[in-house]
Amino acid sequence: MTKIYSSSSELLSAFPVVIQDEARIALSTFPATRLLGESFSVLVGAEVLTLPCRIHNDPAFIHSDSLTTLQKELVDCLLTRHSRGYIREQHMQRIILSRNIWVAPFVIKLVGEYVIEILQVVQRNLQNLDKSIYGSFLRANPEFFATTERRVISYWNCYYRNHKREDYLGFQLLKFFGSLLRNSD
Repeated sequence: MTKIYSSSSELLSAFPVVIQDEARIALSTFPATRLLGESFSVLVGAEVLTLPCRIHNDPAFIHSDSLTTLQKELVDCLLTRHSRGYIREQHMQRIILSRNIWVAPFVIKLVGEYVIEILQVVQRNLQNLDKSIYGSFLRANPEFFATTERRVISYWNCYYRNHKREDYLGFQLLKFFGSLLRNSD
């Protein structure tokens, strides 16, 4: 399913209401954006956020030089949903250590993808993640994490079956995030 959005209002739903003004400014830098696939919803804090499955635009036309640090982070979050893996990886590197609770779904969603370079970014940063933020997010969204687990299994089966499960990075990440899901802080 492909849908072209003429306004950024639907992309605003990826962020909490408290930062909607900042998100509007960040989104004003975006060129026309095609959304691919079905969006997905998660609970962040007490709010349901709806993130795009995939977006497609030319990031070269996003001029974020004049944006604040927060606004740039919002742009980076959305670009982790880009249709090109190297763009997702580049923007994941910029947000992975954020302490903002709305970043967690963007990171966890990428754990369920087949691009090994993205999984490596997550792995390199595991020990520096805010475990309380990720644990709270995962406990509030068990079905989202279960879907991520199914995707890891599917991609391993399709692309990495010649690796032992315990050696495949996706399963290592699931083990880490699964421990956060089970452990209360």
